[in-house]
Amino acid sequence: MAEKKDWLSCTCSDVSLFLTTNDGHSGIFEFNLLSSFRFIKQWKFPQICNKDEFIYNIAYNNGTLALLISCQSFKYYSNKIVRIEVRSSSTLDQLWSLPLDITYQGGRVNRICSLTCDEWLVIDHKTSHILHINKDGKVKAKRSYEPTAHNAILFGSNILAIRTTNCLNFHRV
Repeated sequence: MAEKKDWLSCTCSDVSLFLTTNDGHSGIFEFNLLSSFRFIKQWKFPQICNKDEFIYNIAYNNGTLALLISCQSFKYYSNKIVRIEVRSSSTLDQLWSLPLDITYQGGRVNRICSLTCDEWLVIDHKTSHILHINKDGKVKAKRSYEPTAHNAILFGSNILAIRTTNCLNFHRV
């Protein structure tokens, strides 16, 4: 892997670092954290998404990777429906996929956060909502969050940190 890459999103397991690229034909690169970041594997379309799609965010949870994917073509700018896909982190085989009732808004990336019990939290910037997705790929809850959330991360098993424009809020879950 000698060529320079423009990285967009990353996540890690106990042994691997997963990176997505910020270019056409999104790819996922895996590096070994235990052996000086040795390159392991690259996945690219059509294995992970269609030619006209883009991976905007990635998160790891208990042997799985969640991907937020949307169309990257500018001619569909106002209609870029986002979906979440959960895949095996070792093979990238798709376990489930769920179209979300959210759209990609240029420059404002929707984010995903892993939760306990193999569940996920998706942040929708455009409507200022947070979606709780269960392990079977169903929307468990949808809540408004003010001010608009930009990012979220789970600390331990019960502290959810949500970053807004001006502050960092902590919630016991």
